[in-house]
Amino acid sequence: MMPEFAKYLQQDSILILEGDTKKSAIEEIISHAATRCTMDEDQIRDAVWKRERMMTTSVGKGLALPHIRVNGFPSPLVIVGLCKNPIEDYKSLDNQPINVIVFLAADERNQEAYLTLLGSISSKLKDDNVMKQILECHGDRSKVYEILTKE
Repeated sequence: MMPEFAKYLQQDSILILEGDTKKSAIEEIISHAATRCTMDEDQIRDAVWKRERMMTTSVGKGLALPHIRVNGFPSPLVIVGLCKNPIEDYKSLDNQPINVIVFLAADERNQEAYLTLLGSISSKLKDDNVMKQILECHGDRSKVYEILTKE
C-alpha cells in the first residue's frame, strides 16, 4: 500500500533547497508552500517558526519534519526539500546534519488524520535504505518521487 502521505505529494512539491542554514532552507519551503495553498506566506511563516521555537523538528538520521496544524486548512500539504548542502545548524537530536526536510501542513481539527500523515512520513523516511536511495538520486526529483510513493 502506498504511504498515506504520498496521496498529498506531487512531483513539483519536491524541491532542491539552495539554503545552507536551517532558516534559509525552511524559508524556501515556506515560500513554496504559500503558492500551494490558500494561506498567505506570513501566516505559514508564523506557524512554522512558532512550532520550531517549541522544539526542534529534526528526528535524526539527516531528517527534519517541520509540521503545522492550522484551523481551516483545506487539504494536507506535503513538501519535500532535498538539501543541496547539508544543514549543519538545524540542532538535530543526533547532532547530524540535515539532508532531507519534509514539511507537513494540515487542518488542526482532525488530529488523528494529522498524526497518521506525520507517522507515515516518519516511518518511510526513517528507513535507512529509503534515505540512502533518496541521497543517491543527487536531486533527481522524479526518482525521489518514485521512491517516496513506492509501496
